[in-house]
Amino acid sequence: MRTVESTTETLIIEADRTERHYWRDIWRYRELLGFLAWRDIKVRYKQAVLGARWALIQPIVTTVVFTVLFGNLAKMPDGGVPYPCYWC
Repeated sequence: MRTVESTTETLIIEADRTERHYWRDIWRYRELLGFLAWRDIKVRYKQAVLGARWALIQPIVTTVVFTVLFGNLAKMPDGGVPYPCYWC
């Protein structure tokens, strides 16, 4: 029978160090951050029929619906400013 000795290392996290090197670490791991962001986008829209294009289509459709709803049907005053400008 073999005996296994485990060595445990203690990790000490210091608050000053993490704040001091925050932007340097962000720059150092920028490729990892880009990869993780791209992976999240791909996973989010992989099941959608339109894919990532839905991220562009959704705000446009929402703007059109609100413009028609508030501008034409509800006859709300716009003060001379087009309704799509309110959503930007």
